Amino acid sequence: MIQLKDLELLQKSVRAISNFITEGNFRFNEKGISIKAIDPSQIVMVDYCIPKNLFEKFEIEEPTLAGLDVEELNKVLKRGFSQDLLEMHLEDSQITLILESDVKREFKLSLIDVPGEDIELPKQEFDAVVEINAGILQESLKDASVFGSSVVLKVNGTDFSLEGKGPQGSLQMDAKTKAKVKHNSGKNQEIVSKYSLSFLENIVREASSEKIILLELKNEAPMKISYDISKTRIQFYLAHMLL
Repeated sequence: MIQLKDLELLQKSVRAISNFITEGNFRFNEKGISIKAIDPSQIVMVDYCIPKNLFEKFEIEEPTLAGLDVEELNKVLKRGFSQDLLEMHLEDSQITLILESDVKREFKLSLIDVPGEDIELPKQEFDAVVEINAGILQESLKDASVFGSSVVLKVNGTDFSLEGKGPQGSLQMDAKTKAKVKHNSGKNQEIVSKYSLSFLENIVREASSEKIILLELKNEAPMKISYDISKTRIQFYLAHMLL
């Protein structure tokens, strides 16, 4: 049996994952519950774990890999209220989710066979790390969507900027003092990379506006995006586009 009081934690994290992943293998073991998955277009990879110590109870007979329809799981969790206690029971062919406060509601989801071996995280080394307020990044991406479907991220010394272009016009956002840039090599090199705007918007959507988002960048290479959801950390890897 597994129990979780912080239902919003699971709601937000599954909602963030379901933006890209339709079905995935959730690993239940001594570390907690985790998922590593790649979206069908192979543009986004997600890496997420809820540590065992965040659960009120975490008792499983043996480590289990449970294939779940993430969209259906998201639908069930949406029905939860903030005061609900979530209880989960893993069985051979299904997972039972119980939401209980003033009333008790029991949902059963069938386990599915999700093909694919264990996913390894990219071993890429990044040249720079940008710390930026989530609200500023979210609004800047909305600004960029006025004109185009892609966005160019630039690091020049300690400056971070974002550009969006389209047939009708362009946008440039300079973060000024609202972003902190660290170069891993110690050299203030220029970094330029282009990404899908819609994918990046969906990745950062669940970040609370007052939180910090970490962008790890390299010239014309995939980007790593990470931020906190409650007491957990969610990580995404976003493939780059040709400039």
